Amino acid sequence: MLLLLQYHHISPNIAFNPGTVHKRIFENHVKLLKSYGFSNLNLEKGFDKSNLKRQVLFTFDDGYKSVFDYAHPILSNYGFTGTVFIVTKYIGQKGDWEVPLLSSLPHLSQHEIKTLYKSGWIIGSHSHTHNDLTTLSTTRLKEEIRASIGTLEDILGDKVYTFSYPFGKYNQRVKETLMEYGIKFAFKSSGKLKYPLDPLEIPRRSIYLIDLDLSYKIDTFYSFFEYPKELISNKLAYLSPIFLKLLKSFKGNPRD
Repeated sequence: MLLLLQYHHISPNIAFNPGTVHKRIFENHVKLLKSYGFSNLNLEKGFDKSNLKRQVLFTFDDGYKSVFDYAHPILSNYGFTGTVFIVTKYIGQKGDWEVPLLSSLPHLSQHEIKTLYKSGWIIGSHSHTHNDLTTLSTTRLKEEIRASIGTLEDILGDKVYTFSYPFGKYNQRVKETLMEYGIKFAFKSSGKLKYPLDPLEIPRRSIYLIDLDLSYKIDTFYSFFEYPKELISNKLAYLSPIFLKLLKSFKGNPRD
């Protein structure tokens, strides 16, 4: 069994942000998978179905600092590593693409990114500015991908070959642009794992605030009911920048 999990923010506090998972709940998730005999997926070996027995890939979108502060030590304690997808414009800063339900969240610094990489984590791109890539002109799209990958490769001194689509949005033009810049694996935010697997349309199981028990993602029967819930949650996440734009317009500060 292969589990590809998508997280965002891990917090030591109770939060009302849908993308936030309490660190205690996250540790329960990790502990459960360890008890079930799951091990790290070696992404570089690809997705050969015959070799995927109880393997898991922990992925984190956006590149929040909490990944380093909380997710990293918890995963390390149980013998796991993770994959984090960085929005490069906001490295060492706070993001501005989400509705600030509580406050904007700080992102990983260059030092933290390098430390994760040296400890075995995969560092991937989540674009440069976290825009819906399908709405950009071809010129803007290429600039977005080039800036993000270039920034990360300068930090790591190594090639970047993984990508996560902002809001899970993509089309054939976006996929072709990713291939042009050397991306081998690209992840979306929902969908069922089916073979043969398109390496640029890899589905993940999204984990949100309401996902207290990870066993529902593992159990075949309950998984059937989990997909609609994940789809709705992802659609709501896509509305976040729209609400933010309306909020800024209302305040007389329209977004560029």
